[in-house]
Amino acid sequence: MHPARSGTSAISSPDDPALLRRELERDLGTVRRRLRRLTAPLDDDTMHHQHLSIMSPLLWDVGHVGNFEELWLLREVAGRPAHNPELDHVYNPFENPRWVRGDLGILPRVEAGTYLADVRAEALEVLRTVELGHERPLLAGGYVYRMIVQHEAQHQETMLQALDLRGTTAGRAAAAPYPPAAARRLPALARPVDDTERVAVAAGPFRMGTDDRSSAYDNERPSHLVQVPAFAVDRFPVTARRFAAFIADRGYARPELWSRAGRAWLAETGERAPQGWVPDGSGGWLVRRFGHLGPLDPREPVQHVSYFEAEAFARWSGGRLLTEAEWEKAAAHDPAAQRSRTWPWGEAPPGPEHANLDHAGRGPAPVGSFPAGASAYGVEQLLGDVYEWTSSPFAAYPGYATFPYPEYSEVFFGDDYRVLRGASWATAGWVARSTFRNWDYPRRRQLFAGLRLAWDLA
Repeated sequence: MHPARSGTSAISSPDDPALLRRELERDLGTVRRRLRRLTAPLDDDTMHHQHLSIMSPLLWDVGHVGNFEELWLLREVAGRPAHNPELDHVYNPFENPRWVRGDLGILPRVEAGTYLADVRAEALEVLRTVELGHERPLLAGGYVYRMIVQHEAQHQETMLQALDLRGTTAGRAAAAPYPPAAARRLPALARPVDDTERVAVAAGPFRMGTDDRSSAYDNERPSHLVQVPAFAVDRFPVTARRFAAFIADRGYARPELWSRAGRAWLAETGERAPQGWVPDGSGGWLVRRFGHLGPLDPREPVQHVSYFEAEAFARWSGGRLLTEAEWEKAAAHDPAAQRSRTWPWGEAPPGPEHANLDHAGRGPAPVGSFPAGASAYGVEQLLGDVYEWTSSPFAAYPGYATFPYPEYSEVFFGDDYRVLRGASWATAGWVARSTFRNWDYPRRRQLFAGLRLAWDLA
């Protein structure tokens, strides 16, 4: 069994239920402590106010985390009654889209904290006695507990998006800055690299997705064979330096680089740079993050770009965005072993030498910072730093089956969304894996998202 590191739990054998229970209890505790650290510096008004219509009030996310845990770990697992049935409506994301959540009767901060604590105390009580065998798929290998940990971690990333957007969007620059992390778990100095270097991926089949039922979401399953033509791929994510060159070459003002939908987005928004970028007055760029204005490191991956911006940059560069299958092959396939890896570097869970994860810092690390995290093809920084837009719509894999509820994946399948792969610096290690799939509308920029380019090879 690998040691648990970087927010990633080593998965114990269900034949050792005592050890499995301890690991699940530990992970539940770790993710909750992170929530407390994230919210501790914020005053009540910041927690309760809906700063932007596309993001929930932070306290809604907090209450939703508790309600989701209650639904699954108390009611579904143990058949216990609801603490307060009215909360099911308040914290139902499908009954209440983001733009109305500021008007809901969400729990005040102290009451929300008490609710989370009461639910957690009961959940741990149930965990200590519940059977974790294979008779109930929801409990097999502790799946439902890992789902809860990942769910809470994903909402923490969403809350960080809201805090960053609050401090970087026009009209919000005067908002009180969010305190930076106490320390950045990043390399002191990245090795010098060519940020335009490419690697070749040979044509051939690989096994995409997973059959794992201990942690993976339903949209990652089942594993299936996919034929992928030969292609070249950026060794590193696109850097701020490269994207600044696109801007300097009038990339936002050249309609031939943009799709029809992208041109409409430009006309509507007037955007001319990634979210948070501020001209420094001398032809360069500063960046505002969480309300803090500072120098933009040209070596770091560009983040906070929409799919439309990523697509236009790719055209300007003479490349294209990767398909989802290409991204996963470059990340996971081991051509020598003819199998897929759990993480790009192998089977050891993420450590600080592999990737920039777990929101230990407040932004991406310079490219070249994590050679130990390279895939079998030598592609680096596939997990951590920034999610990467792909050209693929969010769709079910062949043989997909909803589990355990359709609202996580099934209701989003279709051409409205584009898939993002990898993980960002704000993603928890529990979520970061080669098969994980994220998705959003092409117009969205609040995600800690960038891009990587591909080129066809004969």
